[in-house]
Amino acid sequence: MVTAEPLPGPGYHRHRRTTRRGHRFNVTYDDAETAEITAAAARAGLTPTGYIASAALAAATSTRPPVHSPARETLLALMAASTQLRRLAGNVNQAVAALNATGQAPVWLHAALRTTMAAVARVDAAAERAAERLP
Repeated sequence: MVTAEPLPGPGYHRHRRTTRRGHRFNVTYDDAETAEITAAAARAGLTPTGYIASAALAAATSTRPPVHSPARETLLALMAASTQLRRLAGNVNQAVAALNATGQAPVWLHAALRTTMAAVARVDAAAERAAERLP
């Protein structure tokens, strides 16, 4: 059995190759093995298929599969916050258009601002974690 240390956050997937792989393996597991692999993949932040691929390649090459790292965790937090802030830019444009057209702020503006402030707080926290790691 191959084990791996957890990777940060849900939705983490290994980097995609620019070309598709030409070979495929079909493996089968019983219910207990499937449960173990699914749980390990969740802890690692990978899909079960991605976890199996990473673990198999690591075992075959006598290397370690990707492991959790604080720097990667910080990067993922910054990327998620950046995505949310880009979405805010679209909301701001819509709010300005509505304000210009009606003279009143849209009803959803306060909720959008709360979401924005939460994203900014995550960016600030990630920046502080990054600063703490600097020599």
